[in-house]
Amino acid sequence: MPQREREIREAYWSAFISLGRINRLITRLLRSCCVAATGRAYVTSRAKGQCRCCGCARLTECTRGGATVAAMSLVLTTTTDAAPLTHAPVSTEPRIVALDGLRGLMTLFVLLSHYFGEIEGGLRPFMVGWIAVDMFFVLSGFLVGNLILDKMHHRNFLTVFYIRRACRTVPVYIGCVLLIFGVVHLLGPRSWITNHTIPLWSYLTFTQTFFMAQQNSMGLYWLAPTWTLAVEEHFYLVAPAFLLLTPRRYLAAALVVVILMALCVRIWLVPVCGAGGLHHLVLLPARMDTIAIGILAAVMWKRGLLDWARHGRALRVAPIGAAVLIAALKHAGDAGVLFNLFAGPVAALGCAGFLLALVMGAPEAARYHAPFLRFFSRTSYSIYLTHVMILCLMHGLLLNAKPALHTGVQWVVTLAALPLAVGAGYLLTRIFEEPLTAWGRSFKWSADVVERPAQR
Repeated sequence: MPQREREIREAYWSAFISLGRINRLITRLLRSCCVAATGRAYVTSRAKGQCRCCGCARLTECTRGGATVAAMSLVLTTTTDAAPLTHAPVSTEPRIVALDGLRGLMTLFVLLSHYFGEIEGGLRPFMVGWIAVDMFFVLSGFLVGNLILDKMHHRNFLTVFYIRRACRTVPVYIGCVLLIFGVVHLLGPRSWITNHTIPLWSYLTFTQTFFMAQQNSMGLYWLAPTWTLAVEEHFYLVAPAFLLLTPRRYLAAALVVVILMALCVRIWLVPVCGAGGLHHLVLLPARMDTIAIGILAAVMWKRGLLDWARHGRALRVAPIGAAVLIAALKHAGDAGVLFNLFAGPVAALGCAGFLLALVMGAPEAARYHAPFLRFFSRTSYSIYLTHVMILCLMHGLLLNAKPALHTGVQWVVTLAALPLAVGAGYLLTRIFEEPLTAWGRSFKWSADVVERPAQR
């Protein structure tokens, strides 16, 4: 090897070693300064929520770090509890992967229900969409409630919260609504396009549920699932103010009052509008108990009011007890009045119990880490917006009929629509939803904090 080339390689190698030493020195300095200033460890090369020593998500029970992580946990606890709040604390809670898998499973429930259950000739065992809707509401209450309770002390909380929510939900929703109305307009009058009576502006403003309740109709079937999104948007409008203004010591009691108020609204609506009406189904005042139960679960979890040894078994069997009680309400023989009044909160309690069991580390939580379920969690919103349109278009254009499962040909068309719906949801997620969500997350929580009534 020529002498000149050897010298160059040795110089590069020396520079590489020097850079490594400098990097280690900077890391040590950052760790020392961070611990001295905030009492928290400086984490490098690890995902948020993972421990320093091995990258596992068990911040206080690491099997490799041992005393180091235990001591760090003690530092975090004593620092957070004893010192006055002078700067924005960093959230140390890891992402709960099992809840992503749970959302993915509920997305599959929606697909099964709308494709193979809730259509003409569908199979009753596949009519599980109502379970998914209740679980989505409980999940929203739990996750959004937990986010508000965790971030409310930031001075710019409301601004960042609404910007992130808007970027996450509104643009893709508006785009899908405009696309569906455009397709319907281009196709013109067709026998398989019916109930096109709810105006476009109501969908664009998330007020279609008021027309659904007034007309006792879901309107254009392609957009029927959007009633749940409207209910959640209404929840996003009122939840921050409710949680910010309610003192912490009264929060659980206030949520119980909200649950009872929703029951009172249904007791008033069902006799007036009839058991077959939609008022008690699509309006937030009549459905807020389901979401409030999710928020109540978040409050109980954050305050450590549940102990796995004492409550774990009850939480795991809660869905079974809820299913038995719902079946009893269904066959109560009173024209569905008791079912419409009490089935929602009973299902929500079962969903909340199962959700808390997953959060607290139930053995079955590992099953919800499956990449297959997490894929459907990632694409759930876009699939939810477009899957009915694709099913209706396939049956309408190929068979000139509404979706049904009476014949073998209809089964083939429905099965062919399934991968198209998943593929369209995936592309919509990758091209539009994820970039917009990432842009929304570029708005950061400020370091300045304020004391809210909910913190007193």
